[in-house]
Amino acid sequence: MLSPDDKFSSTYWEKMVDKGDNFVSAKGMIYYIVFIGVIVQSISLMITPTNWLIWNALAFIVATNLGAVILAIKAQISAERISLQTSQAFNADFYHTLHLMTAFKKRFEKETLKDGNDLVDEVDMLGEDLYHVVKGYVKTYSKHMQSDVDMAESKKINYDSEDELFD
Repeated sequence: MLSPDDKFSSTYWEKMVDKGDNFVSAKGMIYYIVFIGVIVQSISLMITPTNWLIWNALAFIVATNLGAVILAIKAQISAERISLQTSQAFNADFYHTLHLMTAFKKRFEKETLKDGNDLVDEVDMLGEDLYHVVKGYVKTYSKHMQSDVDMAESKKINYDSEDELFD
């Protein structure tokens, strides 16, 4: 039986995909802003305002807003770079290949179930068999590459001078 944390299980990959949407939404941002605003306003209602305090508060507000704008621009530049890299890596060929591999996996799983095995056992058995096939091929190829084959025929030819050879 497959556990939910098993990478051969579809459940594992579905959970991984579900984790990809944990970004802060616009609605969530509004909640954060309102919550922070209520806290800041509550604190400001407890303090008696003075000119010095107002001037420092305005300077702080300008500094934080300027910082937020600069960080937003840098975040947008980063997002554009990531988008460009992602679109180059995950192109139509990638998705087509992934589709073909998925079709192969489904067919492989279907045939495995016909044989009365499960996918994990079948991959384990095939992995061992493929290892031995590849290892045997590499050993044979290596021996072949290390062996010297004498392609030249060596016969002793009797002659008195080289001129006799080219007549």
